[in-house]
Amino acid sequence: MCGRDFVGQHLQFMVLQRGYRRPHCATAALTIVAAATILCKDVDMNAIYESKSMGLKKSMELNNNLAPLLSQVRMAMLSGVDQEFLHDKDVASLEVTAAQFVIIANVLKGHANSACELCKFMDYDRGAMSRMIDRLETKGLLRRVALAHTRRTMALEVTEAGKAAFPKMQACLTKVVNRLLKGVTKTQVREVEKTLKQMLANS
Repeated sequence: MCGRDFVGQHLQFMVLQRGYRRPHCATAALTIVAAATILCKDVDMNAIYESKSMGLKKSMELNNNLAPLLSQVRMAMLSGVDQEFLHDKDVASLEVTAAQFVIIANVLKGHANSACELCKFMDYDRGAMSRMIDRLETKGLLRRVALAHTRRTMALEVTEAGKAAFPKMQACLTKVVNRLLKGVTKTQVREVEKTLKQMLANS
C-alpha cells in the first residue's frame, strides 16, 4: 500500500467535494473519504468507541459507526459517478471510470505527479495503478513524461483532451454528490467537512 492526500477539500469530491456553488471542490470529497477510510483502519478511536472485543451481534451493530459508514459513502459515490458517466453523452464516449477520473483530477490539481504518488494517494497497488494509467494513456487523456534528471521516474501529465473532458466529468460528480446530500443542510455539510479535516489533521 502506497499513503494519502477521488468525500475532497470539501464534502463534495469533500465526502468525491461540495456540490453547491463550488463544483471545482467536488474532486476534494472522493479524496477525503478515501483518506478518512484509510485513516480509520489505524487511528486510535478509544475516546469515541470502545476497543475491547465484543460478541458478533455487537460487532455487527458497529456497521453504523463512522469507519464503515465512510467506506459505504465512498463506494456509493464511486458507483454513482460510474453510472453518471455512462448516462452522460459527452462522457460516455470516453469510457472513463470513476477511479480513472480520480487519477486525472489528482494529477491535474497537482496532488500527485507519478504512479507511486497516486498509489499512496488512492491506496492502490502499483500493478493496478499502472494498468489504469495505461488505459488513460490509450484514451489520450494522460501521458507519461520522462524527467530530465532521471530516466527511472516518469512524471504524469493530463493531455489537452483530458483537460477539456475534466469539467464534464466534474459536473457528473457534482450531480452525484448533490443527490447523496438530498435532505442534508449546508450547515450539516460544513460540520462533516470540519470533522473530516480534523481526522486528517490527527493522522
